[in-house]
Amino acid sequence: MKHILILSGVIVVLAILARGTIIPGPYTYDEADYAYAASLGWRANALDSPTMSLSDFVKMGLSRGRDAGGKRELSDTIRNSGDVLFYRHWHGPGYSNWLDLVRHLTSDERLSRMSNYVFPIAAAILMYFGTLWLLPGPAGQIAAILSSALYLWSYAVVRSTELGPHQFFAACVAVALLLLAKAATSPERSARRYWYAAVFAAGVAFCLLEVCFALILTILLCGYALRKRLQPDVGFTGRSVGVFVVTVLIVWPGAILKLSFIKAWFFMAYLAVFRRNAWGPDATVAGTWWLRFAQSPAPWVLAAIGAIWFIKTRPRPGVVLPFLIFTLTMSAAISPVKTEMARYALPLWPGLVLFAGLSTGLALATWKPAVRLAATGFILAAMLATSWPSLRADLPRRNTRCESILALIRDRGLATKTLLVPHEDLPMLHYYFQRAHFEQYYDETAIRQQIRNGGLDGVIDRGDPPRWIPASAFR
Repeated sequence: MKHILILSGVIVVLAILARGTIIPGPYTYDEADYAYAASLGWRANALDSPTMSLSDFVKMGLSRGRDAGGKRELSDTIRNSGDVLFYRHWHGPGYSNWLDLVRHLTSDERLSRMSNYVFPIAAAILMYFGTLWLLPGPAGQIAAILSSALYLWSYAVVRSTELGPHQFFAACVAVALLLLAKAATSPERSARRYWYAAVFAAGVAFCLLEVCFALILTILLCGYALRKRLQPDVGFTGRSVGVFVVTVLIVWPGAILKLSFIKAWFFMAYLAVFRRNAWGPDATVAGTWWLRFAQSPAPWVLAAIGAIWFIKTRPRPGVVLPFLIFTLTMSAAISPVKTEMARYALPLWPGLVLFAGLSTGLALATWKPAVRLAATGFILAAMLATSWPSLRADLPRRNTRCESILALIRDRGLATKTLLVPHEDLPMLHYYFQRAHFEQYYDETAIRQQIRNGGLDGVIDRGDPPRWIPASAFR
């Protein structure tokens, strides 16, 4: 009963913090693409059908990706081909399968977005009982309370309300890391069992986001650190690889049969190296990391103190080692991602929070009970006080312009026409009017020439409210 009451309290505070953070209105851009991919069904997503071959993908990227015009043509070609991997934004199909389930339960955009909170709540519950599982006594109880609260009350979790696989991925990371820590602290006869379970969780995570390579690297590094306990041999290696490959084949056979995961990694590398402002305009590496700290500073401060304490005292290193290694490897993996958007910090968050919670729990366990209680309460209060301003600032507003575009096309019967639409509106219109034909423009100065090329019935402008302009008006 005590644990149920504590977790209920943590979740109730999440509900208070999350009031008004769910984005209202229709799906736009990334969300619309994810929703469209889900509408194709689990079979198309699992098999990546349709999708271009790896060789064609590489040839097209090399031939058209050198200048701005080529990049736009490349995007248009892939989008028009119906490539399901493109519509998933090169991620695995795990989240599309979830959205496919949700869309059979509700068609309401707000409720669909709200369903994303299933993952952080599940992750917090796993963190709570997982840390109790790892650490007996006061250390485990403190770590359980702190890890679940620091996770659920953070900016990265509360404000990641848009459709996307990041919440799901973070939950899988939490499972894998907790299992690795259990393997590091269990008797040799059972350590392998937890290791294989962690590999399975990594296989599921692989089917969600490309940055799973940081989790895979963490598992390999932990395997080396635990080699005396795991006693690796040819059979152990074969079973580990087999668990991972079979998991991927079940969830995402297209990753192996069509080498889709290589295309995904190529594209993410291209964004990180060659595309400026790929994740947001005018963002810098320093600015991105400062925002991640400033929006929820408590976990960062605790993790820093925990790292210093860990280096000085080295208490039971196995129990915190996976979380420390993962925090470092994932920080390196996402370092090129320059953005203000909360969801891009989520892949890192389980490792950071669990390391902060466990190291704090181990440190406070040596204190007197009254002091432990006061210290834990102070940390929770500090978490709320420092995160609250960011959590409640700039709450999302209704996108009246997008609603007006959808209403304009429905009310004027324009879905039967061939329309020239703004580039940023194309994903939304493609999702809501899947039988209509749209072409996109990036610059208003190109509209007249595109109309003269023929085949278009008219244009929707970028105004607010938007206007429908017949093609005859440009002749």
